[in-house]
Amino acid sequence: MRGNGVYVAIAAIWGITAGYQRLYGLHFVMAVYLLFLLRYKRDLLSACLLAAALFYLYMIWTETHNQTILSKNKTHFSLRLIEPPVIDGDQLKVKGRTKEKEKVQLLYKINRERDKKELFQLRMGMVCRFEGRLEAPEPARNFFAFDYRKYLRSQQIHWIVKPSSFSVAACKQTRLHPVEVLRSIREKGMDEINEHFPPAVIGIVQALIFGEREEMDEALLEGYQKLGLVHLLAISGSHVTLLVSGCFYLCIRFITREAAALLLILLLPLYMILTGASPSVVRASVMAMMLLWSRYRKFNIPLCDILSLTCIVMVLIQPYDLFQPGFQLSFIVSFALILSMDWIEQYRSFMMRLFAATLVAQISSLPFLLYHFFEFSLLSIPLNMIFVPLYSFIILPLSIIALVAHYVVEPLSLPFIYLLEHVLDFANRFVQLFASDRSLAFVLGRPSMLLLLCYGMAIVWAFTQMEQKKYRAFGYVVIVIAFHAAFPYMNRYGEVVFLDVGQGDCIYIELPYRKGVYLIDTGGTVLLPKQSWQKRRSEWRVGAKLVVPFLKAKGIRQLDQLIITHGDADHMGAAPEVIRSIRVKELVIGNESRAYSPWQTALMAGMKDRKMKIKKVEKGDDWKVGEASFYVLNPPRTALPSNDNDRSVVLYAKLGGLSWLFTGDLEAEGEGRLIRDFPHLQVDVLKIGHHGSATSTSEPFLKMIKPQIAIISVGKNNRYHHPHHDVIARLKKHGVRILRTDEHGAIRYRYTKKAGTFTFMLP
Repeated sequence: MRGNGVYVAIAAIWGITAGYQRLYGLHFVMAVYLLFLLRYKRDLLSACLLAAALFYLYMIWTETHNQTILSKNKTHFSLRLIEPPVIDGDQLKVKGRTKEKEKVQLLYKINRERDKKELFQLRMGMVCRFEGRLEAPEPARNFFAFDYRKYLRSQQIHWIVKPSSFSVAACKQTRLHPVEVLRSIREKGMDEINEHFPPAVIGIVQALIFGEREEMDEALLEGYQKLGLVHLLAISGSHVTLLVSGCFYLCIRFITREAAALLLILLLPLYMILTGASPSVVRASVMAMMLLWSRYRKFNIPLCDILSLTCIVMVLIQPYDLFQPGFQLSFIVSFALILSMDWIEQYRSFMMRLFAATLVAQISSLPFLLYHFFEFSLLSIPLNMIFVPLYSFIILPLSIIALVAHYVVEPLSLPFIYLLEHVLDFANRFVQLFASDRSLAFVLGRPSMLLLLCYGMAIVWAFTQMEQKKYRAFGYVVIVIAFHAAFPYMNRYGEVVFLDVGQGDCIYIELPYRKGVYLIDTGGTVLLPKQSWQKRRSEWRVGAKLVVPFLKAKGIRQLDQLIITHGDADHMGAAPEVIRSIRVKELVIGNESRAYSPWQTALMAGMKDRKMKIKKVEKGDDWKVGEASFYVLNPPRTALPSNDNDRSVVLYAKLGGLSWLFTGDLEAEGEGRLIRDFPHLQVDVLKIGHHGSATSTSEPFLKMIKPQIAIISVGKNNRYHHPHHDVIARLKKHGVRILRTDEHGAIRYRYTKKAGTFTFMLP
């Protein structure tokens, strides 16, 4: 069995995924391939079959028991805080355990600055009594979006509890458990960094020492991710190796090697908890413990078997971790590096070894990066060759020394902090420089299961040939990448997707064979005025968090047209973020007047360096691409209405066998003008104007255009109470089928030339 543990680990992974999800064709392909590899190894085959069956049953048992026992009508709570509370602006967030022993996520909106100051006295281990309500976590409301409900469920959390009021006076401190003591020490360590380190280094020092990135600048973190450098900000194998090696060689100056190994084995579990116990930390620490144990017992275990056993132990303890990006990337990169160790070590030069290791890590992680992040940077390999030594041998040691010196003699830490600040300033400027416009990010989109299989086969074959110094096989990886990039242009299906951007509009149109890609509006976050104490570290941005990830997941590298109907923030607020992230060939705006309106001028002010055409349209303009045709019905050429909403760009389109009317925020006056100008206008699908406001969707308008389907883009529980009940009543009176983003989430119409089907994110 020595050296064959990987087969048992793969069988265990197969069992977990098959028990968690319905069986896919990929499961059968994996099973057949594994059986083929083990056809002559009966003992190993039996072990793999047993592992697959046991983990399959274990995952089914886990899923069956991962259910809530709380009543949704529960209003009185006695909650023990099991993690350090987090206060961000006007929000309190903390995980707790009810008296029924079920974990919940507490969210509380703080109403007064005085209350916020009081809540800073909250500590882990307190039992708090309050009244409130339970809410189910939100599922993903858009395609390719983060599923918060599924994320919490993976932590056995099924409810968000929202107190009606919350006071520290109703909380009582209880004795901390040993793990909570370590978490408390971790929290105090991060507080020390917050209080005594310069703001520019706080986020990265916390990430490197305690595995916490909450304090990092969001734009900087996005830059590290875009350039393929974000792994440097996670505590991984290289960090643990450096720390364990340093501590081991320090210990053997005073005690025997065996005693040093045993001491580190006992300390590593404490280190895991102090650093947040992320999958990469646990994987590296458990592997280090096994290696030290083998040294202590004086026997040798192949690294591949250690990695495999670590994987089995981790999915046994927490099977849901298998579906986290950090777990997948940590194990696949480690596995690839272990198998390629002989090839890497053939080079004598440090730089060549670094290049070889970086190449192996980047290629092995490629399918997982594309699946979770939809793109990779062509600069990733050269930048990793610069930043890996910089972080491993300069920034990480400086961070540790500075913090230790601060605890020993505070003034002694000042020169190290000063040096660290300047090194990080240089590194961060470098990242921001290349992440802005020079990242050479190659957007491919999320690969299908078939493409993932092709990536896996090509990469395995390339690595196999690499061991024999035959490098042409990497051409197969390039072929798969090329096919991935070209596939949308061979796809005969088109799409119209109404994204759920809350209270706003964002409509994605893709023509068959990707002959055209259009975005009508972008949505936008309407930020209400806040006092300084209410402002959060990073406010929700619909463009960066929702629209741009959707476009990248679709593999969109260029929009043929970005059509902005009018200047309201809920229609164009995210446009700058979209333009910065995705190349826009042509920006289409309404011809509101001969001169640019203030909102148009503001939109284009920061886009002067973009190679982007700007086109002003008005009634009578049109274009046609293949079977699809588009006609501009508004704004009029003359006598522009005084109401901004009635100057919205209105598009009539023929797509997938249906006629569509996209109305922006058109109101009754504008609808009346359409009736007069186009007396025979009829449509199949009407995008309701102004989110279903009472001032839109008039009776004469509905009577003339006779829509079969009405789509209302509206925010859930919005403060305007859209759509108005009169609008809904009029639509029902005319027998119109109503689809709403607040009830259905994102709405997609997928079509071929003459027919298509509507699907929704929410049932």
